[in-house]
Amino acid sequence: MILLPQQFQALVYHFFSGWVFALTWSGMNRLTWHYRRHFVRWVIETLYFFIFVTLMYAGLLPITGGQTQMYLLAVFVLGAAVYLKFYAMTFSPLFEGIVRSIVKQLTGFKKQKAKSQAAFKHRQEIRHKKRAEKRQSRKLKHQKKQNEKQLKRQKKKEKHQAKQNRKHPGRMMPKEESG
Repeated sequence: MILLPQQFQALVYHFFSGWVFALTWSGMNRLTWHYRRHFVRWVIETLYFFIFVTLMYAGLLPITGGQTQMYLLAVFVLGAAVYLKFYAMTFSPLFEGIVRSIVKQLTGFKKQKAKSQAAFKHRQEIRHKKRAEKRQSRKLKHQKKQNEKQLKRQKKKEKHQAKQNRKHPGRMMPKEESG
């Protein structure tokens, strides 16, 4: 049996709990609107109910020892209905403003991320281009050295042939060089 002053406190507490529940529920719905039919929204709603019921019980514990009667649940629903009928349009622009500011911040973060990724990609392309140029330069140097070595060998061979021709003028040149 709950005493009359405690019943009055419980009535007021349930009414304002219903009002706060509807306020926070509508705000949370607006903030998580883009998660329609999504697992994340289900998790958020479950956590919201768990936290709200826990806080409501913690507030009700000193008043009635945590007891709730059936008529108190009706008062809770009445508080939520009063919020939805008279106050929802008052707080709706506030929630919209919060959502807009969050979206603006997220858009700013996304733009900044895209810019930094583009800069990183640009620097990476420059590095790749420089590496490719170095490789090409090394390749050209290597080819140049190989060509120089080949020319030296050719000249050496020609000198050797000329020397052989001077020593033995009647011999014919081998057919290695013709191909």
